[in-house]
Amino acid sequence: MREAGTSGNSCSRQSEMLEFATTPGALGFFRHKGCYTRLTPSMLVLLLVAALAHQTAKPVDWQAMIPIVRSVLKNDPEFRGIEQPYYSIGIRRTADITGDGVPEALVYLGTGGASTDEMTIMRIENGEPVVARFRGRDGKVSSMVFLEGASVMHTDGVEMLPEQHAVYSLHYNYGSNGKLRECTGEAYQWNPDTKVFDYNYRLGKKLTEDACRKVPQHN
Repeated sequence: MREAGTSGNSCSRQSEMLEFATTPGALGFFRHKGCYTRLTPSMLVLLLVAALAHQTAKPVDWQAMIPIVRSVLKNDPEFRGIEQPYYSIGIRRTADITGDGVPEALVYLGTGGASTDEMTIMRIENGEPVVARFRGRDGKVSSMVFLEGASVMHTDGVEMLPEQHAVYSLHYNYGSNGKLRECTGEAYQWNPDTKVFDYNYRLGKKLTEDACRKVPQHN
């Protein structure tokens, strides 16, 4: 099938841009420089995959979801005792670290110590917030509580890394002489098959080496 005035040579140039034909009676065909080609099932599958991959995800308003987040956490046995007096659950940061176009959240639990706050990661599943699961270096799967904060002697931090699809936790402390005594870290990388963040030794080692080089040195 070819539009009038279009040469056969132009219709054979398969490397040109293809576009959907939306004229009446042309649905189910590609139009290529004025030439129509019937879509095969495999072509349809490829088109659907491409469309889904480029589909803009609906934004997630994590702040508006805090009441639901609170309910989810308080009904989870692993998070009993959250929200100490005068401290409320809050959303500290968001980033898409699973690569699905939907941001995850670093959630403050309303608990912690004198200089650190306790955090966990939550994500969206079937439109609802759920606590992210982590596979530790011992192979056990559970939620994870991260520390964030600092004092004169020590610092704990947690980062959401979209490029690596990972969560990274850094810890360092200084000795009584003011010199850096210890600097360690762990990385957990998203596994789309199991929907769990897996402990990743190699990634953690690389990130820790880079981070520890930037740690301030006290005199």
